[in-house]
Amino acid sequence: MHRFVTLSLMAVLSSALWAQEQPNLFQSAPPEVDQALRKRVGEFYKLLEDGRFRQTDAYLAEDAKDIYYEQEKKRIRGHEIVRVNWSDDFKKAVVVTVIQTEVVMRGVVTPMGAPLASRWRLEDDKWVLYFDTVAGKPTPFGAMKAGPNQTKGLSPEEMIKNPEVIFNQIKVEKDQVLLKSYAKSEDSIRVLNGMPGGISVLFVPDQVIPGFTYKVEQQDIGSGQETKVLFKYDPGKDLAAKPTITGRIRIEPFSKSYGVVIRFDVPEEVKKQLPQKP
Repeated sequence: MHRFVTLSLMAVLSSALWAQEQPNLFQSAPPEVDQALRKRVGEFYKLLEDGRFRQTDAYLAEDAKDIYYEQEKKRIRGHEIVRVNWSDDFKKAVVVTVIQTEVVMRGVVTPMGAPLASRWRLEDDKWVLYFDTVAGKPTPFGAMKAGPNQTKGLSPEEMIKNPEVIFNQIKVEKDQVLLKSYAKSEDSIRVLNGMPGGISVLFVPDQVIPGFTYKVEQQDIGSGQETKVLFKYDPGKDLAAKPTITGRIRIEPFSKSYGVVIRFDVPEEVKKQLPQKP
């Protein structure tokens, strides 16, 4: 019986593709091109749902077949195409699909949707699945390579045994920011990507107040790269104390969040008037 792919493994394989491809995220393909690609991708994943792995041969690029044949085949429960990132004048695309699978953690089986990116190109008027073997170790769903502190690529066995090793490679410098309620000020949080592939870094505020702004210095970063989330505050004429607010640094495509507390300092003379802690 075929084992189901774990969420952690699927996510890591997906992340490697994001780093290697540089699609135009804001360009839409002609409807007939988009429909033809989605039809082929849908047929491919339907074969994986049915366990008909031999028939997937017709959906593979010739230079991808040896790689694909050597890999263990995984049966899935379902799929949904959620995004297509186009490149090379609509002759190549990265297709982001949510694969319905199961995660087994401490003996408990939980149904889960796992984001997965696969790479496709147009050959002889047909869309075929292909792999990039230059960036790292080839797998059926992309290439895995080592992060900055690793000497070899993460193996599927290592990731399945300890899924937390994946997210531990994302380093968020701190979880608090200090700004001034009475003067222009700024602070930042550094985010380091030790993942084997690229990630997108977003900041989502839970609350905002007038004069508070934020920005991610570089939203998309590759393996071994870092970025900063920048926070600024301009009180204008309002020099009164400000409430603490919160937000989240969000890592995509994993939907992993890191909480952030934004505090606003007050002048020293004001601090002296505050009740002292016992």
